[in-house]
This record gives sequence, structure tokens and C-alpha cells, in this order.
Amino acid sequence: MIKREKYLEKIEKVLDLKKSVFLVWARQVGKTSLMKYVWKTKKSFYINFDEIVSSWFIEFQNLREFIDYINAYFWVNIEDFELLLFDEVVRIKNFNIILKAFLDKFEDKKIIASASWNYEVVWDIIEWLAGRIIKIEIFPLDFKEFLFFKWKKINLDNITENIYNLIKTDLLEFLTFWSYPEIVLEKNYENKKLILKSIIDSVFEKDLKKFVVQNEILDIEKLVAYLSNNIWNLFSYEWLSETLSIKLKDVKNYLDLLEKSYLIFRLNPFFTDKKEEYSKKQKIYFNNFWTINYFSWNLNLKQFIDWKDVEQTLFLNLKFNLDLNDKLYFYQKINGTEIDFILKKDWKIFPIEAKTNNRDNIPKVFNYFLEKYIKQVWNFYKTTTSLNFIREYKNEKKVIWKPFYALASDSID
Repeated sequence: MIKREKYLEKIEKVLDLKKSVFLVWARQVGKTSLMKYVWKTKKSFYINFDEIVSSWFIEFQNLREFIDYINAYFWVNIEDFELLLFDEVVRIKNFNIILKAFLDKFEDKKIIASASWNYEVVWDIIEWLAGRIIKIEIFPLDFKEFLFFKWKKINLDNITENIYNLIKTDLLEFLTFWSYPEIVLEKNYENKKLILKSIIDSVFEKDLKKFVVQNEILDIEKLVAYLSNNIWNLFSYEWLSETLSIKLKDVKNYLDLLEKSYLIFRLNPFFTDKKEEYSKKQKIYFNNFWTINYFSWNLNLKQFIDWKDVEQTLFLNLKFNLDLNDKLYFYQKINGTEIDFILKKDWKIFPIEAKTNNRDNIPKVFNYFLEKYIKQVWNFYKTTTSLNFIREYKNEKKVIWKPFYALASDSID
């Protein structure tokens, strides 16, 4: 069992605050393994409701009935445990009511609950327990974790030509298939494709069908295919509606569903001046490369790295490493000059730019941004496709160049 340190640390932070945890995730990201690792390392009791609920759903009339059912099934007294782990709570009808009653009655106890993709259940629980339960999102592996799952302990903060030669094949595989744990551990490329196809099929044929009818699935596939070939560009709902001949309200609904299924992420602009900076348009990124490749009919193992790989990888490495209070944006002036990402950590701002060339020039927009936000800007980061290119330059603020796959928010300071 391979533990995922960054999520264990987040869980520990929440528990230290005397709060409960609600874990949500995309499909196949290793959530049960994560919960079982917590179970084996802490004095706690773990229940997977997928394993004990014989019918699709089970309903309890009150908290006492729920506790008696669990105690009888496992021959235990769950009231003896300070930490309880409830996996796949989507199988329990009105679990938000049960969980609130439990925490009201046992104020000294903490819960780690989880649900696979069913955002209605997630938001019901979060709404009912606002202030007492904190949501933690579990994502696929970033590149650092990807290497770790392959038993390669590589220091990405100290890249050299020799180190790059050790990981080049891994990087191209990462950019082709992305990083679900099961995919990383599977050695056969054809099997990787089959597993990934089954994940995408599950989203479209099971998850989305709970909310839309079959002919709408075709429109959603058309939308995803268009986005996979036009991502990283600014978009508006009106533009997508007109271009794809899909009703405006449906475009908004489909994008909501795709984001809540963790297939895409919408990135909002960072702005304070609506006259000079974009404030309404958004960008879209995918949660994995395979979806992009799948809908672009490009299923072969990558042989080289292009500019799309650089920006997409940088986004995901940043997104997957956000701390509980971190925020990620993009920045663009009305005249078109932009900074790819703005990472906000508390009051500190880190502008981050992705480039495919290896030039060490500092973009003019950095200087403009610094003048406007100098009190908040901490350091600039400029990532590049150069493979052993780490250097620093200090003027008013420090500018740091790094390979695009090495930069994650846990290494930004």
C-alpha cells in the first residue's frame, strides 16, 4: 500500500482543528487505500458501506437505529472509538441527517467520511455541517507522486541532465496516460488504454446519465471534444453556445456537471481593475491528459513535449497541490498580455508563467503586475521545457526558472 503524504497531512490538519473530514474525488484515485491507511495507523474503526449494504440503498429512521445496525453487523461498539471512517456513504439515504445527529450527540468524536462521485450527497452533507466538516478533494497523482508510485525517488528540485535521462520515458508516459494509481502500476500499454477508456465510459454512461437524457450525452461529448482541442483559451458561455449550437442554459449545465465529475476545471481570472483586466471570461483545463488525447483521437504514446503539455502539466501540478486555503487564477489584461497562473497563498501572490522556449527574459507583463501588486507579490516563477534549467535572478523580486513538471505549490515559497 503506497501512502499519499500530502493528503494524510491535510487530513491531520483538519483533525487537529477538532473538525471532521469529508473526502471527495474523481474516479479511481485510490481513495479507499488512503482511508485504509488512516485506519491502520490510527486507533479508529473503518466501515465501507459498499461492502455491507446488500441493496443499492439503506435507510435508517434515526441515529440509534444506525448505531445498532453497525454494532450488530460488526460485533463492536462504535461508541468506543474516537475516530470513525465511513467509506461510500452515498449508500446511506439521508446520511447528512445521520452524521449531524452523530456529531451533535458525540461532540468528542471525529469522522472521516467519503463518497464517490455523487455531488448531491456531498453538498447536502457540507451544507448541513457547515463549520464542523471540511471538504478535502483527492486528485490523481502529480508528477512527483507518479515517480514515487514507480519507486523512483527523484528530487525534482535538483534536476540535472542525468536525472532527466532517468525520467524521460516516465514523463512521456505521464503526458500520455496521466496518473491514476491503477494506470501507473499497470505495465502493459494496451491495458492502460482499456482501463482509462472504462473510466471515461463510467463518467458518461453512469454518472452523467443520472442528470441528463441520452441525446444530451451526445451534446456533452461534442462539448468535451471541442474543449479538448481548444483548451487554455479564454471562453464565454455565449461563444460555446453559438459555436456548438447548444442552448446557453445547457452549456452552463453541462460544464457544471463536467466540473463536478472532476473531468474538467474552470479557472477564474485574477483582477482588481475591470477596465484593464479580464474579469468574466474563464479558462478550462482537464484533470488528465488521456481525456484530451481520447477526444482528439491521439492515443499513441507521446514522443515529444509540446506547449500544450507544458501548460496543462503545470496547471495540474499546481491544482493537485493546493493547500486548504490556497487559490489558483490566471491573469490577462484586456490588451491580451497574460500571466498563465496566479497562485494565492494567504496574502502572498506568486505569478507563474509557462514557456516552451528556454530564453531567460522576464516578460513585460511581470513588471506591470509587480507595479500594480507589489505589496502582495512574493516571488515570480517561470517554467520552461528546458530539462536541467534551474536558476534564480533577483531584482525587486526573485524570479525562479524551473522545468514545468517540477513546479508544485508545495515547493513554492
